[in-house]
Amino acid sequence: MSGSLVNALTLQVITGLQLGAIYALIALGLTLIFGTLGVVNFAHGALYILASYAAVLVAGHTNFVLAVVLVPVFLFLVGIVMERGLIRFFYDRPHTDQILVTFGLAIVIQEALKWAFGANNIPFPLPPWGNGVVFLHEYLPFLEGFVVFPKWRLILVGVSLLVVVGLFLLLQFTTFGLTVRAGMREPDMMRFLGVDVTKRFAVVFGLGALIAGVAGVFGGPITQVSPEVGMAILVPSFLVVVIGGMGSLPGALVAALILGLALSFSAEYAAVQQIVVYLIAVVVLLVRPRGLMGKKGVFE
Repeated sequence: MSGSLVNALTLQVITGLQLGAIYALIALGLTLIFGTLGVVNFAHGALYILASYAAVLVAGHTNFVLAVVLVPVFLFLVGIVMERGLIRFFYDRPHTDQILVTFGLAIVIQEALKWAFGANNIPFPLPPWGNGVVFLHEYLPFLEGFVVFPKWRLILVGVSLLVVVGLFLLLQFTTFGLTVRAGMREPDMMRFLGVDVTKRFAVVFGLGALIAGVAGVFGGPITQVSPEVGMAILVPSFLVVVIGGMGSLPGALVAALILGLALSFSAEYAAVQQIVVYLIAVVVLLVRPRGLMGKKGVFE
Protein backbone atom coordinates (compact mmCIF):
# COMPACT_ATOMS: atom_id res chain seq x y z
CA MET A 1 0.00 0.00 0.00
CA SER A 2 1.45 3.36 -1.03
CA GLY A 3 2.25 6.04 1.52
CA SER A 4 -0.27 8.50 0.06
CA LEU A 5 -3.05 5.92 0.35
CA VAL A 6 -2.14 5.19 3.99
CA ASN A 7 -2.18 8.92 4.72
CA ALA A 8 -5.57 9.36 3.09
CA LEU A 9 -7.11 6.39 4.91
CA THR A 10 -5.74 7.59 8.24
CA LEU A 11 -7.22 11.06 7.76
CA GLN A 12 -10.57 9.59 6.76
CA VAL A 13 -10.64 7.33 9.82
CA ILE A 14 -9.79 10.22 12.15
CA THR A 15 -12.40 12.40 10.45
CA GLY A 16 -14.92 9.59 10.93
CA LEU A 17 -14.04 9.44 14.63
CA GLN A 18 -14.58 13.19 14.92
CA LEU A 19 -17.95 13.07 13.15
CA GLY A 20 -18.97 10.10 15.26
CA ALA A 21 -17.90 11.95 18.42
CA ILE A 22 -20.52 14.68 17.90
CA TYR A 23 -23.28 12.19 17.18
CA ALA A 24 -22.15 10.02 20.09
CA LEU A 25 -22.41 12.88 22.60
CA ILE A 26 -25.91 13.84 21.47
CA ALA A 27 -27.04 10.21 21.13
CA LEU A 28 -25.72 9.41 24.62
CA GLY A 29 -28.03 11.99 26.13
CA LEU A 30 -30.96 10.73 24.06
CA THR A 31 -30.24 7.11 24.97
CA LEU A 32 -29.67 7.84 28.65
CA ILE A 33 -33.03 9.60 28.93
CA PHE A 34 -34.89 6.93 26.99
CA GLY A 35 -33.09 3.98 28.53
CA THR A 36 -33.74 5.10 32.10
CA LEU A 37 -36.92 7.19 31.87
CA GLY A 38 -38.59 5.73 28.78
CA VAL A 39 -39.00 9.23 27.29
CA VAL A 40 -38.35 9.99 23.62
CA ASN A 41 -36.89 13.51 23.81
CA PHE A 42 -37.07 15.25 20.45
CA ALA A 43 -36.03 18.51 22.11
CA HIS A 44 -32.50 17.19 22.61
CA GLY A 45 -31.18 18.82 19.43
CA ALA A 46 -32.60 22.15 20.64
CA LEU A 47 -30.69 21.69 23.91
CA TYR A 48 -27.51 21.20 21.88
CA ILE A 49 -27.87 24.46 19.98
CA LEU A 50 -29.01 26.29 23.13
CA ALA A 51 -25.71 25.21 24.70
CA SER A 52 -23.79 26.49 21.66
CA TYR A 53 -25.42 29.93 21.92
CA ALA A 54 -24.78 30.01 25.67
CA ALA A 55 -21.12 29.08 25.08
CA VAL A 56 -20.71 31.88 22.54
CA LEU A 57 -22.11 34.42 25.03
CA VAL A 58 -20.08 33.21 28.03
CA ALA A 59 -16.84 32.81 26.05
CA GLY A 60 -17.33 36.22 24.44
CA HIS A 61 -17.78 38.02 27.76
CA THR A 62 -15.32 36.00 29.87
CA ASN A 63 -13.23 33.12 28.52
CA PHE A 64 -13.75 29.71 26.97
CA VAL A 65 -12.68 27.74 30.05
CA LEU A 66 -15.47 29.36 32.05
CA ALA A 67 -17.90 28.44 29.27
CA VAL A 68 -16.77 24.80 29.50
CA VAL A 69 -17.68 24.84 33.20
CA LEU A 70 -20.82 27.00 33.27
CA VAL A 71 -22.69 25.95 30.13
CA PRO A 72 -23.07 22.22 31.01
CA VAL A 73 -24.23 23.25 34.51
CA PHE A 74 -26.74 25.66 32.94
CA LEU A 75 -28.05 22.89 30.66
CA PHE A 76 -28.30 20.56 33.66
CA LEU A 77 -30.59 23.09 35.36
CA VAL A 78 -32.58 23.55 32.15
CA GLY A 79 -33.04 19.77 32.02
CA ILE A 80 -34.27 19.68 35.62
CA VAL A 81 -36.81 22.43 34.88
CA MET A 82 -37.96 20.64 31.72
CA GLU A 83 -38.42 17.35 33.55
CA ARG A 84 -40.22 18.83 36.56
CA GLY A 85 -42.32 21.29 34.58
CA LEU A 86 -43.32 19.17 31.59
CA ILE A 87 -41.75 15.77 30.93
CA ARG A 88 -42.83 14.07 34.18
CA PHE A 89 -46.46 14.36 33.12
CA PHE A 90 -45.74 12.19 30.08
CA TYR A 91 -43.95 9.21 31.66
CA ASP A 92 -47.06 7.04 31.40
CA ARG A 93 -48.27 8.47 28.10
CA PRO A 94 -47.69 6.86 24.66
CA HIS A 95 -44.39 7.55 22.93
CA THR A 96 -46.26 9.44 20.21
CA ASP A 97 -47.41 11.96 22.83
CA GLN A 98 -43.85 12.33 24.10
CA ILE A 99 -42.56 12.91 20.57
CA LEU A 100 -45.21 15.54 19.84
CA VAL A 101 -44.70 17.52 23.03
CA THR A 102 -40.87 17.45 22.91
CA PHE A 103 -40.87 18.27 19.18
CA GLY A 104 -43.14 21.23 19.93
CA LEU A 105 -40.77 22.33 22.69
CA ALA A 106 -37.87 22.12 20.24
CA ILE A 107 -39.73 24.41 17.83
CA VAL A 108 -40.38 26.90 20.63
CA ILE A 109 -36.68 26.96 21.59
CA GLN A 110 -35.64 27.30 17.93
CA GLU A 111 -37.99 30.23 17.30
CA ALA A 112 -36.95 31.89 20.56
CA LEU A 113 -33.31 31.70 19.45
CA LYS A 114 -34.25 33.18 16.08
CA TRP A 115 -36.02 36.05 17.83
CA ALA A 116 -33.07 36.69 20.14
CA PHE A 117 -30.10 36.17 17.78
CA GLY A 118 -31.50 36.18 14.25
CA ALA A 119 -31.72 33.35 11.74
CA ASN A 120 -28.16 33.59 10.43
CA ASN A 121 -25.10 31.77 11.69
CA ILE A 122 -23.11 33.61 14.36
CA PRO A 123 -19.32 33.23 14.73
CA PHE A 124 -17.95 30.92 17.43
CA PRO A 125 -14.22 31.71 17.69
CA LEU A 126 -11.97 29.00 19.04
CA PRO A 127 -9.84 29.63 22.12
CA PRO A 128 -6.11 30.16 21.45
CA TRP A 129 -5.28 26.71 22.85
CA GLY A 130 -7.70 25.09 20.39
CA ASN A 131 -6.47 26.80 17.23
CA GLY A 132 -4.02 25.35 14.78
CA VAL A 133 -3.26 21.82 13.66
CA VAL A 134 -1.65 18.66 15.03
CA PHE A 135 1.24 17.18 13.04
CA LEU A 136 0.07 13.58 12.87
CA HIS A 137 3.22 12.37 11.16
CA GLU A 138 5.15 13.17 14.36
CA TYR A 139 3.00 10.77 16.39
CA LEU A 140 2.08 8.06 13.86
CA PRO A 141 5.27 6.55 12.43
CA PHE A 142 3.48 4.72 9.60
CA LEU A 143 2.53 8.03 7.96
CA GLU A 144 4.73 9.45 5.25
CA GLY A 145 5.38 13.09 4.49
CA PHE A 146 3.50 16.01 6.02
CA VAL A 147 0.10 15.07 7.54
CA VAL A 148 -1.91 17.46 9.73
CA PHE A 149 -5.36 17.52 11.34
CA PRO A 150 -7.26 20.39 13.06
CA LYS A 151 -6.45 20.44 16.76
CA TRP A 152 -10.00 21.31 17.84
CA ARG A 153 -11.48 18.26 16.16
CA LEU A 154 -9.05 16.01 18.03
CA ILE A 155 -9.97 17.77 21.27
CA LEU A 156 -13.63 16.97 20.53
CA VAL A 157 -12.77 13.27 20.16
CA GLY A 158 -10.89 13.32 23.46
CA VAL A 159 -13.72 15.09 25.30
CA SER A 160 -16.25 12.61 23.92
CA LEU A 161 -14.13 9.72 25.18
CA LEU A 162 -13.91 11.28 28.65
CA VAL A 163 -17.69 11.78 28.77
CA VAL A 164 -18.32 8.17 27.73
CA VAL A 165 -15.96 6.80 30.38
CA GLY A 166 -17.35 9.13 33.05
CA LEU A 167 -20.95 8.18 32.29
CA PHE A 168 -20.12 4.46 32.36
CA LEU A 169 -18.38 4.77 35.73
CA LEU A 170 -21.27 6.81 37.14
CA LEU A 171 -23.94 4.31 36.13
CA GLN A 172 -22.04 1.12 36.89
CA PHE A 173 -19.96 1.87 40.00
CA THR A 174 -21.88 4.42 42.07
CA THR A 175 -24.84 4.16 44.43
CA PHE A 176 -26.68 6.72 42.31
CA GLY A 177 -26.25 4.63 39.16
CA LEU A 178 -27.34 1.47 40.95
CA THR A 179 -30.43 3.23 42.33
CA VAL A 180 -31.39 4.60 38.94
CA ARG A 181 -31.06 1.22 37.23
CA ALA A 182 -33.00 -0.51 40.01
CA GLY A 183 -35.65 2.21 39.98
CA MET A 184 -36.33 1.67 36.31
CA ARG A 185 -36.89 -2.05 36.82
CA GLU A 186 -38.87 -1.92 40.08
CA PRO A 187 -39.91 1.69 40.84
CA ASP A 188 -42.64 0.69 43.30
CA MET A 189 -40.28 -1.51 45.29
CA MET A 190 -37.75 1.34 45.50
CA ARG A 191 -40.45 3.66 46.82
CA PHE A 192 -41.44 1.09 49.45
CA LEU A 193 -37.78 1.07 50.53
CA GLY A 194 -37.91 4.83 51.04
CA VAL A 195 -35.95 5.84 47.94
CA ASP A 196 -37.19 9.02 46.20
CA VAL A 197 -37.05 7.70 42.63
CA THR A 198 -38.72 10.83 41.25
CA LYS A 199 -35.82 13.08 42.28
CA ARG A 200 -33.34 10.67 40.75
CA PHE A 201 -35.27 10.61 37.48
CA ALA A 202 -35.09 14.40 37.40
CA VAL A 203 -31.33 14.22 37.90
CA VAL A 204 -31.05 11.68 35.06
CA PHE A 205 -32.91 14.00 32.69
CA GLY A 206 -30.67 16.85 33.81
CA LEU A 207 -27.62 14.65 33.22
CA GLY A 208 -28.78 13.96 29.66
CA ALA A 209 -29.17 17.71 29.11
CA LEU A 210 -25.70 18.27 30.63
CA ILE A 211 -24.18 15.92 28.04
CA ALA A 212 -25.96 17.93 25.33
CA GLY A 213 -24.37 20.99 26.90
CA VAL A 214 -20.89 19.49 26.60
CA ALA A 215 -21.65 18.61 22.97
CA GLY A 216 -22.82 22.15 22.27
CA VAL A 217 -19.71 23.75 23.75
CA PHE A 218 -17.21 21.58 21.87
CA GLY A 219 -19.27 20.80 18.76
CA GLY A 220 -20.64 24.30 18.14
CA PRO A 221 -17.50 25.63 16.40
CA ILE A 222 -17.68 22.65 14.01
CA THR A 223 -21.41 22.43 13.23
CA GLN A 224 -21.83 26.24 13.34
CA VAL A 225 -24.26 28.16 15.51
CA SER A 226 -27.70 28.91 14.04
CA PRO A 227 -31.23 28.02 15.20
CA GLU A 228 -31.76 25.29 12.57
CA VAL A 229 -28.65 23.32 13.54
CA GLY A 230 -30.48 21.67 16.43
CA MET A 231 -33.05 20.02 14.18
CA ALA A 232 -30.45 19.21 11.52
CA ILE A 233 -28.25 17.32 13.95
CA LEU A 234 -31.13 15.65 15.80
CA VAL A 235 -32.11 13.43 12.85
CA PRO A 236 -28.76 11.61 12.40
CA SER A 237 -28.33 11.49 16.19
CA PHE A 238 -31.72 9.82 16.60
CA LEU A 239 -30.78 7.40 13.81
CA VAL A 240 -27.68 6.55 15.86
CA VAL A 241 -29.97 5.67 18.79
CA VAL A 242 -32.24 3.55 16.57
CA ILE A 243 -29.37 1.75 14.83
CA GLY A 244 -27.60 1.08 18.12
CA GLY A 245 -30.80 -0.11 19.80
CA MET A 246 -33.23 2.03 21.78
CA GLY A 247 -31.94 2.46 25.31
CA SER A 248 -28.52 0.86 24.70
CA LEU A 249 -25.56 3.11 25.53
CA PRO A 250 -22.94 0.72 24.02
CA GLY A 251 -25.13 0.38 20.93
CA ALA A 252 -25.28 4.17 20.52
CA LEU A 253 -21.48 4.39 20.67
CA VAL A 254 -21.00 1.65 18.07
CA ALA A 255 -23.63 3.18 15.79
CA ALA A 256 -22.09 6.65 16.12
CA LEU A 257 -18.71 5.24 15.10
CA ILE A 258 -20.24 3.42 12.11
CA LEU A 259 -22.11 6.51 10.91
CA GLY A 260 -19.11 8.78 11.41
CA LEU A 261 -16.88 6.49 9.34
CA ALA A 262 -19.58 6.08 6.68
CA LEU A 263 -19.95 9.86 6.32
CA SER A 264 -16.19 10.31 6.20
CA PHE A 265 -15.54 7.69 3.52
CA SER A 266 -18.46 8.92 1.40
CA ALA A 267 -17.47 12.59 1.61
CA GLU A 268 -16.18 12.58 -1.98
CA TYR A 269 -19.67 11.65 -3.18
CA ALA A 270 -21.71 14.56 -1.81
CA ALA A 271 -24.83 13.53 -3.71
CA VAL A 272 -25.12 10.24 -1.83
CA GLN A 273 -23.42 11.08 1.47
CA GLN A 274 -26.64 11.66 3.41
CA ILE A 275 -28.33 8.71 1.74
CA VAL A 276 -25.63 6.45 3.16
CA VAL A 277 -26.85 7.19 6.69
CA TYR A 278 -30.37 5.99 5.89
CA LEU A 279 -29.10 2.99 3.94
CA ILE A 280 -27.16 1.86 7.00
CA ALA A 281 -30.29 2.26 9.11
CA VAL A 282 -32.35 0.23 6.64
CA VAL A 283 -29.81 -2.60 6.42
CA VAL A 284 -29.31 -2.82 10.20
CA LEU A 285 -33.03 -2.76 10.97
CA LEU A 286 -33.77 -5.38 8.32
CA VAL A 287 -31.22 -7.72 9.89
CA ARG A 288 -31.80 -6.70 13.52
CA PRO A 289 -35.21 -4.97 13.94
CA ARG A 290 -34.33 -3.87 17.49
CA GLY A 291 -30.99 -2.36 16.46
CA LEU A 292 -27.47 -3.63 17.04
CA MET A 293 -27.85 -4.00 20.80
CA GLY A 294 -31.54 -3.33 21.36
CA LYS A 295 -33.50 -5.35 23.90
CA LYS A 296 -36.83 -7.10 23.48
CA GLY A 297 -39.85 -5.03 24.40
CA VAL A 298 -38.17 -1.62 24.14
CA PHE A 299 -40.19 0.82 22.01
CA GLU A 300 -42.41 -1.98 20.68
